Amino acid sequence: MSEEQLTGGPGDTPARRVWDTGYWGPTEPENHPAIVAVREQFPDAYVDAVNFRDEMTLRVERPALREVVQYLRDERSLRYNFLSDLTAVDMLRLRDNPRFDVVVQLYSIPNRQRLRVKSGFNDGDPVPSMVPLFEGANWLEREAYDMFGIVFEGHPDLRRMLLPDDWDEGHPLRKDYPLRGYREYVQPGYESPAPRVSSRFRRP
Repeated sequence: MSEEQLTGGPGDTPARRVWDTGYWGPTEPENHPAIVAVREQFPDAYVDAVNFRDEMTLRVERPALREVVQYLRDERSLRYNFLSDLTAVDMLRLRDNPRFDVVVQLYSIPNRQRLRVKSGFNDGDPVPSMVPLFEGANWLEREAYDMFGIVFEGHPDLRRMLLPDDWDEGHPLRKDYPLRGYREYVQPGYESPAPRVSSRFRRP
């Protein structure tokens, strides 16, 4: 492979060539274009950036999440213009506060780079919806609402997606959710209910 192929061509600037360092970009946050740009544009919203196994994760404050993602999408030098996934993580017993993380997985089609953006929140805190930025966030956020109980502020149709409309037994992907639910269930053909199996994360 020639030097021009490695650097992107003789006309490329050093800022453009830095993208050619891996599927997730540079491995050091201080050299990653997206991290540097967000730190400059959103100094109050920036929390930290971590590289783990060559995957870059940017953490920002929850109220600014949509604004930061919009900047990453629209900034010409970054162009993270594809939402590949949106989900959540229950950090119960891994840290005290905040309990949950919302995880936004972005991909830059022009630069062929990925970036993970996270924000922490507690139960009941509204999370800015990504639907105004990416239509594909609609069902992803409905799933997170159904499974984790996350309220996405600005979602046009936030309702259950997987569980029945009359479900009243909590949110199954929370780590303190009992493995067989909160209610006793008698399997067809049996007289006694299935034994209760508590989650090992459930608080006494």
